[in-house]
Amino acid sequence: MRVLLTTLNAKYIHVNLALRYLRACCRDLPHTFILDEFTINDRPDHIAAAIYRYRPDLAAFSCYIWNIEPTVTVIQFLKTVRPDLPILCGGPEVSFDVEDFLARRPEVDMVITGEGEIPFRALMEHLAGQQHLPAGKREEPQAAPITGPASGGAAGPVPDPATIPGLAWRRGKEIVVNSPAPLPRNLDTIPFPYQEDLPGGGRDLRQRTIYYETSRGCPFACGFCLSSTTEGLRYFSLERVKSDLELLLKAGVREIKFVDRTFNAHKKRALTIWEFLISRGPRTRFYFEIAGDRLDDEMLAFLRQVPPGLFQFEIGVQTIDARVNARCDRRQDWERLAANVRRLQERGNIRLHLDLIAGLPGETYAGVGKSFDAVAALKPHEIQLGFLKLLKGTNLRARAREFGYLFLDRPPYEVMASSAISYNEMLCLHNVESLLHYYGNSHLADHALNYLVQEAFGGSHFACYKALAAWWSGQNLFRRGHSQRDLFNYLAAFAAGLAFPFHPLTATRLERFYQLLKFDFLCRDRSRNYPAWMPPSPLTGVDRSNYMAQVTTLRFIEKYMPGLMKETPANLRRHGFIELFPCHPERPQHDEATLVFFYYGPPGSETRVYYLPFIENEPQIF
Repeated sequence: MRVLLTTLNAKYIHVNLALRYLRACCRDLPHTFILDEFTINDRPDHIAAAIYRYRPDLAAFSCYIWNIEPTVTVIQFLKTVRPDLPILCGGPEVSFDVEDFLARRPEVDMVITGEGEIPFRALMEHLAGQQHLPAGKREEPQAAPITGPASGGAAGPVPDPATIPGLAWRRGKEIVVNSPAPLPRNLDTIPFPYQEDLPGGGRDLRQRTIYYETSRGCPFACGFCLSSTTEGLRYFSLERVKSDLELLLKAGVREIKFVDRTFNAHKKRALTIWEFLISRGPRTRFYFEIAGDRLDDEMLAFLRQVPPGLFQFEIGVQTIDARVNARCDRRQDWERLAANVRRLQERGNIRLHLDLIAGLPGETYAGVGKSFDAVAALKPHEIQLGFLKLLKGTNLRARAREFGYLFLDRPPYEVMASSAISYNEMLCLHNVESLLHYYGNSHLADHALNYLVQEAFGGSHFACYKALAAWWSGQNLFRRGHSQRDLFNYLAAFAAGLAFPFHPLTATRLERFYQLLKFDFLCRDRSRNYPAWMPPSPLTGVDRSNYMAQVTTLRFIEKYMPGLMKETPANLRRHGFIELFPCHPERPQHDEATLVFFYYGPPGSETRVYYLPFIENEPQIF
């Protein structure tokens, strides 16, 4: 048989781990497995055409909330031109309410629920011993079907479909849902999933994000998470994990994202794996989901040794309200989590991504704002403001009426309102999330925006974003595309128009805000095509030439800009720019004249910024 394993990923750089597990578990069977991945941005008819050209005997799709609707469209295309083609679906989106799914989707023939390795292997053994597949009459010539027992596969008689655990299938017009498959207890029995993708094998994965797991399950049972549907934690052995990672590192993969739900659930294992990764001196980046309040002094001390840029942590805060957490069956020590994040920030070597969820049971609009401000005060590299989704199989979905949830019963099952938060308030939060993407997480104008938060909004980031969102709505900006220059111009116009009920900026503070916005703009834009709001430079052309001549001397570079020692003076003059500011950008509340050197480097390189000594009315700065 020719078995096609496929899915629609969110982005091209992603790879699907589940499909590779299924392929690996059946390497010894006589089928030909074809693995091809598409994205949700590809046209469904183009995807269907590509699958059709493979001439498969079975097409298996990995299904999630973000891809189920386009996946079904692809399947409908295929069934129109290949009504004989058996369609198998699996994944979290089809693992719950499976009978209802099959009743509503007659184009799907079979579903595997839960963890797929055991049932998929059993199904492939079953099909290896069958002459025909139960999906209708073939309408065109196909590859010759395999008959007889699977070579090297099933021991003993070929299983009946009714005995395959975790399989839902059709017997005529009847939908049959078999008993659940047992969970693999010894995860080491699952083969390494990327063997065919290594150099010399299949598709080159060096420029893509590799998903990898060292465990399955979670120590928590949060009511909004699918991990709550399984109990306990299961681990791959450390020997197996090290062996797998060694193969991936030798292959030169760019990024490995560990999909363990709580990577630091087992302290010694986490430390051992982190130590192993660092010992290899890799160029690969590593991404972990951790519980921030489960870091202790030993782990924090170790993490200070991690080379900058190597690790990224995603920490699920979700809310700082203990009562809301309790309604979700969630345990979290917010004070300890915050203290640990501050300690990680001191070293600054690990990128920190903190998550919030709007719409949790009983949490009001003001409550979301309080959590937002608490997280923003920690100054993580990225804040994700997500929205509660009532996933099939979760506790909160079963209790939807209790909390007055309004949501559409279709993917992604996102909550639109509840008894604690209105639809209009959720819409406002969606606008805040958009601006967080444009400004906060892009770090487009950090200095100016932080100054605005402190001087006009009493230190509340949420109040600032809420006001900015209201202004954007009034200007009808959310429905447009925006250039980087546009975003700077909008922020300048917003600050200029601040008035009651917000604290208006005095002329002096507004001027200081514009100076900081100018600094942020110069960090991003090398065009010298300055917008109208930008304050004029206090330096004349002669001043700037004199300063440039001084700062590009070898002695000055060595003392004040050692990171540019490899650059020639000519390059520094060609790609550099000097400007004088009335305050130090990092200490804007004080009058502290500061000379700043911006080194842009060749096009496409990141701007490097150096603060230089300056003596007022004194042309010699060195």
